[in-house]
Amino acid sequence: MADSNQVSVTTSATAIDLNTTSSGRDILVRNRGSVAVYLGGPGVTSGTGFQLDPGEAVSLTDADGIGAGSGLYGRTAS
Repeated sequence: MADSNQVSVTTSATAIDLNTTSSGRDILVRNRGSVAVYLGGPGVTSGTGFQLDPGEAVSLTDADGIGAGSGLYGRTAS
């Protein structure tokens, strides 16, 4: 069964709860907002993060460094 979680991000790096305690699970991140979101580690910036435009989604796996104990953060540029 799939878990879901909704997180609002701001211009500061915001932790995204991955809702997973074990490896081997895919994570789908969707931007339902009106501005681009930048994904990365705790120091993510608009210059270093993966840009996710409004309406876009990205699937992340353990191969992407997402798994038990991993941190994923998001932020907007403004």
